[in-house]
Amino acid sequence: MRDLIGWMVLAVALALPAVAAGQPADGPVLVDGFETAAGWTAQPADGVEMRLTAEPGETGDALRVDFRFVKGGGYAVLRRALDLELPANYRFTFRVRGDCAPQNLEFKLLDSTGANVWWRNQRDFAFPREWRTVIIRRRQIEFAWGPAGGGELRRVAALEIAITAGSGGRGTVWLDRLELTPLPPPPAPEPPVAAAMAPTRVTPN
Repeated sequence: MRDLIGWMVLAVALALPAVAAGQPADGPVLVDGFETAAGWTAQPADGVEMRLTAEPGETGDALRVDFRFVKGGGYAVLRRALDLELPANYRFTFRVRGDCAPQNLEFKLLDSTGANVWWRNQRDFAFPREWRTVIIRRRQIEFAWGPAGGGELRRVAALEIAITAGSGGRGTVWLDRLELTPLPPPPAPEPPVAAAMAPTRVTPN
């Protein structure tokens, strides 16, 4: 029994340096596997047609998003309610492919009020014909709008993925496997180096 306790203490002691060094405590968290359209709502702008369906994807099923910008502009938003606490540092990833002209791809996080929005806006995003991973890091997410005026988002109450008209027209986008991965804290900035002062020359009178 004493030997077992000793081994347990040793294991904890060996794990402490990794925690102190800022190693992430957990691996990727599956936010949504897109196995079904349930939980997601389509919220298109006026003059935009939009439909969400599930069909075979890269692994299991994927979410298919069909859209048509009838009037040439607008947006097609899919939204999901969440209760997701964000770690100090992180990245979101999801798989995507599309059959459409380049459009703006917006990834949005909302707080519990629904009025404050943080986002990553990729303008004229060229949707690949084959599956590709989109990576969105914490440092790439910025405050977009809302009464908070800025600050850090700690808990996500809703997530939106929006396709807004870049080239317009119509198309289809497929989404699969949305994950959140905790990351080590970013390194602290180095202190500024003081400029060396040149010696003062004294001019004799």
